[in-house]
Amino acid sequence: MSMTTRVRRGWAAAAALAILPGGALAASAQTIDSGLTTPYPGVVIDAGKTAAFELVVDGVPGQTLELSTASVPEGWTARFTGGGTVIDAVTVANDPAVPTALTLEVEIPPDAAEGTYEFNARAGAATLPLSVTVQPGVSGDVTLTPDFPGLRGPTDAAFTFSVTVDNSTNADVQLELEGTGPDGWSVTAEPSGQAQASAITLEPGDSSTVTLSAEAPLDAEAGLYEVGMTATGENVDAALTVQVELVGDLSLQITTPDQRLNAAVTADGPTEVPIVVFNDGSAPLAGVTLSASAPTDWEVTFSPETVAQMAPGDSTTVTASVTPSESAIAGDYQLTFTATADTATDTMDIRTTVNPSAVWGIVGVGLIALTLAGLALVFRRFGRR
Repeated sequence: MSMTTRVRRGWAAAAALAILPGGALAASAQTIDSGLTTPYPGVVIDAGKTAAFELVVDGVPGQTLELSTASVPEGWTARFTGGGTVIDAVTVANDPAVPTALTLEVEIPPDAAEGTYEFNARAGAATLPLSVTVQPGVSGDVTLTPDFPGLRGPTDAAFTFSVTVDNSTNADVQLELEGTGPDGWSVTAEPSGQAQASAITLEPGDSSTVTLSAEAPLDAEAGLYEVGMTATGENVDAALTVQVELVGDLSLQITTPDQRLNAAVTADGPTEVPIVVFNDGSAPLAGVTLSASAPTDWEVTFSPETVAQMAPGDSTTVTASVTPSESAIAGDYQLTFTATADTATDTMDIRTTVNPSAVWGIVGVGLIALTLAGLALVFRRFGRR
């Protein structure tokens, strides 16, 4: 049953003059009711929410009534709305069959204490008592839950979160989605599978998934950043914050001091081949290690075995000790060197030429000398004959 307050009011044209026989004048008085009604005069709601009272005004068709409130608690905000705007007066419809409807919106501050608060709405002389009971948790809420609280990666990575939006209120909600983040970041919030969409509608108890994507500017420094999203609707203002840790761009290069990709080694022992490792990324490198892919039975070792730390722009020289197998013959072979640090890696191919051992050179010289000596003896012996 709706609650109604009516006031008997005199109409400006209430006294209608009638000409009686003999020219006498008689006055017939008219009165008309003016009232303010609502189907729900009492609302139970959470602190920080807005209570909406749907009101209907009746009275003299065409009559304009001023709107006001009384006894609204301190710190609360009350306003009348109609036709999509804030109003402070209303004109009664000319057609009595058409209700003159408006809304009283009452904003309850977040720190409002639990309890029942009473106040009045007024349209002209008509007064309507209303009440708001503040009760925590009664209205439900819209919540945003990410699949991960934070992600970590290089500056040029795209960070994507899957966010579940739950509507635990007792009403349909239409939510406008918006990504938030530091200056220069590109942050978007879109319904999953619906590119370019910016809003979702949820019935009571429903949920939906939203994709939150964030990309940092290329010149962003390594560090911890906060990005997030908002979901805003009537009486709803939900927000979410997650973290993105930028580790910079992990990248490295390896080469030789003179950029030549060939080397000569000997077959009778190790040969040192210098390798330069360069951090050409924007993030520090830790635990840089080198490895080699070499022919069968070759031995390759490195000094140092691991580079503990390299700042962006730094370089260091690692010495590779290359020992061919004992059965290696003179000729060209390929060695592949690989440097690795976390997700950064680089490879380098070096053409390696195996030279004969110096011992064999001495043996060869000795053989030649013996051969020449033998020939000299032969010529000397047979030359005398």
